[in-house]
Amino acid sequence: MEDTDVIAPLQNKQDGGSRGGVYLCIPNFEALPPPFAIKHGEYRMTPCDNTLPHRKTLAGTAEADWGNVEVITDWTEHAGLGGKVLTVSCRIRALSDIAWIRPGFHPYFSVSPGSVIDIGAEHIDIAEMPHDQLQVHHAASLAEPATIRTADYTVAMTCGLSPLREGLCLAYGVWSDKSTEYVCIEPIIGCRFGADGLPAPFSLSEGEEFAMTFTIHAERLGFLK
Repeated sequence: MEDTDVIAPLQNKQDGGSRGGVYLCIPNFEALPPPFAIKHGEYRMTPCDNTLPHRKTLAGTAEADWGNVEVITDWTEHAGLGGKVLTVSCRIRALSDIAWIRPGFHPYFSVSPGSVIDIGAEHIDIAEMPHDQLQVHHAASLAEPATIRTADYTVAMTCGLSPLREGLCLAYGVWSDKSTEYVCIEPIIGCRFGADGLPAPFSLSEGEEFAMTFTIHAERLGFLK
């Protein structure tokens, strides 16, 4: 699976940036009313570009006072016969009296014609998805995986959370590019589903921690629709 890299960016943009790879979105407050109006969150980075474990302190602003948090991220990748496993761990700790979070993970995957995504009983044909438009799919449980099947490989992604507080829920935000060359499947964690269909932000008290472990298991397999 040398050509299936679930970490490195997939596309180089003309302005010198990149699109693809694995990103964390914390606090992930896009499309929420003030003070939660920070597009894609304040922590969007490629783990392999940094010395690990990566530690970062994030602070709210006067316009978006969601509090202060410390974020510690690490990752490991293991390759085996016909497959590889990427594990990304992230721990968020509140530094202010109250800190609001709705964390998300933002991985991209290369896809081929006929590729599909399964989330529980939902079966999503990637070719029929609108261009660059987020679709939200609620997970039936915090342990429910999202699975991609392509002509070349399959990928299963799961999310582990700690502590498991009451009301915690998981949604998968899914979107594709116009030519359906890649797809993004973003686990979004919050407390209760809001009016926009996404999990609502939840708070941490000073010193309180919230930990996430995202596991991506990719295998080279043939695809039969």
